Amino acid sequence: MTKTSLRRGAATAFLLASILFAFGSPSLGQDTDEDEFEGLVAGPGQEEVLIYCSACHSTRIVQQQGLSRDEWAETLEWMEEDQGMSEIEEPDLTLILDYLAKNYNIDRPNFPAN
Repeated sequence: MTKTSLRRGAATAFLLASILFAFGSPSLGQDTDEDEFEGLVAGPGQEEVLIYCSACHSTRIVQQQGLSRDEWAETLEWMEEDQGMSEIEEPDLTLILDYLAKNYNIDRPNFPAN
């Protein structure tokens, strides 16, 4: 092999690696929405659910539930009364209940795949 063919081969390998890196991974220093919000479905209330719920347990527990709005309200009340969770004040409480009732309800529209 000549020096020229080695250089071409190295340049081609570098170019292919650069293309794969650029299109095959998230930008450096940036999290994907799923990573940033631990798999919670995007929408109003997502951030509040992450803040309040992940303070004590994984968001995976939230994602695996299939509760009605009333059942979510009862669950949050139980967490406050029996588990020592701080009371969630308005407007966060309504935002959280709306989010949970829409995304993690009895129909389980966003049940985690794995």
